[in-house]
Amino acid sequence: MAEFEDKVLHELDGIREYDNPMPAWLMAIFWGSLIFSAAYLGFYALSFGEGSMEAEYRAGTQRAVASVDAYFDANPLVPPSPADLLAGAKDPAVLEMGASRFTRSCASCHGEKAQGLIGPNLTDDHWIHGGTVERVFQSVAKGWPAKGMPPWGRAVKPEELSALVSFVRSVQGSNPPNARAPEGDRVVPEPIPGH
Repeated sequence: MAEFEDKVLHELDGIREYDNPMPAWLMAIFWGSLIFSAAYLGFYALSFGEGSMEAEYRAGTQRAVASVDAYFDANPLVPPSPADLLAGAKDPAVLEMGASRFTRSCASCHGEKAQGLIGPNLTDDHWIHGGTVERVFQSVAKGWPAKGMPPWGRAVKPEELSALVSFVRSVQGSNPPNARAPEGDRVVPEPIPGH
């Protein structure tokens, strides 16, 4: 303890404060990290280095967009026939797939039972943009962005999109509780074959 006696700066209430320097290895790490951060900032963040991060990000984004566009060019969205959509409205496997997609993508706006929340009621016979299965398919595929409905045509698989439309057609006339008031024009729904 005697070797530290000359380094005591002051003592207060029995507590001694010593003037001991930081170890050299810790100071080397501190100054090294400061120098590294300045070099990193200059090279990457301020784009002084070749191949800045922003350019790499833009190039990666362009490659991803080109890849997605190439896929959709090779696999265009071809609407199924109205007969196929109506036939799907009575197929349990199609309805299960459509109900699953509806729950994941549509229920937040149209309600769990398609009764309408912030989106319109899909169970009545009134439609804002046309209620034939062809028009419903186009509405789901292209969306109505100005009204808050995203286009789902490129976001979901074509078979899920068709199943979703078949499911929507199958719930028409189900009259769920607390349904939103009818909106749009009355459209007589096409009959589901065999129903």
